[in-house]
Amino acid sequence: MRLEGKRALVTGSSQGIGAEIAKLFAKEGATVVVNHRSGKTHHETVVRAIKKAGGKALAVHADVSDPSSVTAMFAEIKDKVGGLDILVNTAGLADRSLWNLSIEKTSLDMWKRVFAVDAFGTFLCTQGAVKLMKWGSSIVNVASIPALVGDKEGLVYASAKGAVISMTRMLSKMLAPKTRVNCMAFGSIATTWVDWLGKDQAEAYRSAIPLGRFGKPAEAASLALFLASEESSFITGQVIVLDGGEAPR
Repeated sequence: MRLEGKRALVTGSSQGIGAEIAKLFAKEGATVVVNHRSGKTHHETVVRAIKKAGGKALAVHADVSDPSSVTAMFAEIKDKVGGLDILVNTAGLADRSLWNLSIEKTSLDMWKRVFAVDAFGTFLCTQGAVKLMKWGSSIVNVASIPALVGDKEGLVYASAKGAVISMTRMLSKMLAPKTRVNCMAFGSIATTWVDWLGKDQAEAYRSAIPLGRFGKPAEAASLALFLASEESSFITGQVIVLDGGEAPR
């Protein structure tokens, strides 16, 4: 198993891509901390599935945009699992109400909301994690291809992910050689955001993908596993695109 004996925190892992990453990491031998923000019970389902399959997991509540909440989360992680070897910053805010907005209708408050989770949350969790990490640790961030090539929708979201990409490249140098830092830039992965699209809009996205389909959360999890494991031990500061050939559109 590729993560035998490792301890991993996956933020925003109560559902979607984060949940797939948590389950795959546990399958590969890691003790996984499933981070969740809402009061919904999705995290319990993820932890239960991991344990049923013979893996190790625990759920820890935290709002990654809140410094005090993040501090409390890492104190709990230190107490319950002793440290960390892997951090995957999956938590993000992609709001349906923000996706198709014009510049005129985009407010500064919207920027603050998204950056608080995607950019500031990534930083706060990294800041907390490095205190618990030892030599050979790995941090995996999450971005999106519009942050690399631009798009007509998702201005605020893409801008926040652009900050994550810059942060990845900076931190990879600041934390080397102790900790590797890389970033996954996703194209159209089939999660709940697809439900926001009208039929014609969804087909436009799909037809722009040379492989002819949306990506699967399990495929995103496989990339996260590669970047977290020793298989990528000579890779740091990189943005790995997973988009079925979609970029640029």
